[in-house]
Amino acid sequence: MRPGTLVAATFGVIAGTTMVQALAQVYPDRSVRVVVPFAAGGGTDYLIRLIADRLGTGLGQTVVIENRTGAAGAIGSEAVARSKPDGYTILFTPGAELATRPLLMKANPVDPIKDFTPIVAPLRTFSIIAAHPATGIASGADLIAAAKKSPAKLAYGTPGVGSAFHFAGEQLKARGVDLVHVPYRGSAPALTAVMANETPLSINDLAITLPMMQSGKVRGLAVLEGRRHPALPNIPTLGESLPGYEMPESWFGFFGPAGLPSGIVQRLNTEISRAYSAPDIKAKLDERLAVVVPGSPEDVTAIINRSIQVYGAIAKTAGMQPE
Repeated sequence: MRPGTLVAATFGVIAGTTMVQALAQVYPDRSVRVVVPFAAGGGTDYLIRLIADRLGTGLGQTVVIENRTGAAGAIGSEAVARSKPDGYTILFTPGAELATRPLLMKANPVDPIKDFTPIVAPLRTFSIIAAHPATGIASGADLIAAAKKSPAKLAYGTPGVGSAFHFAGEQLKARGVDLVHVPYRGSAPALTAVMANETPLSINDLAITLPMMQSGKVRGLAVLEGRRHPALPNIPTLGESLPGYEMPESWFGFFGPAGLPSGIVQRLNTEISRAYSAPDIKAKLDERLAVVVPGSPEDVTAIINRSIQVYGAIAKTAGMQPE
């Protein structure tokens, strides 16, 4: 390369870097739209609306929540992936939906790695397997013994085919705990079914199951993640009775389109993390047993890669094919 060409290229890099930094410094200068790929009033919608005003204050602009539903979250996710990478359209979604969608949908319109810029995954939630008291199953060890005594006899309900809870059940089957999956149209119907003993077992979100456990309508057996919930240390993990069993913690993440400038990513990361960590917001999250975990964009990449690996291995073992 000739000296003049090298100098020009160097100045070009510097100029480009300066423009990105300048863009981040003035960002945002108008409202920021957060796309939720699920219906208003649901758990995901609640978790973002909880901080919308606080986040807007931190950014100095209004934060607008847009629910773009359909195709198991694919429509809203695609809308963000195809938007301009300027920080004014971002996605808030359960991580499992991004990780499992390519395993379930032939026509999946987005790649969870290539089509997005990770911003932050600030929340973790837990899942639990619970039983109707009439089953006599009182622990993870009881469940394993009952399933091995009568394979493919005990049924468990989940919020639907392809949910993280369904994958958790398939992982149990792969480890010799053969249960029958009964999908319902959402978490509430699945819980109602186990309370009525329509299905003897349920794999569902811990936060919405806990009130039923406290009232004695269902019996919590074990959480499915690799550690006990910090607020409920007396509830064991299933891995304590079934060594090696562990599901990824359910997580919620923010993403921008691919190519989102690093300065904007860092600004959003900081303000989102600050909003969720505010004492009054954290108190509300504690009520829902959600754990706040501020982290870097690189942490998001690591957790989604792990989710893809774990769910992909489960799908392969179970013979699950995209449709």
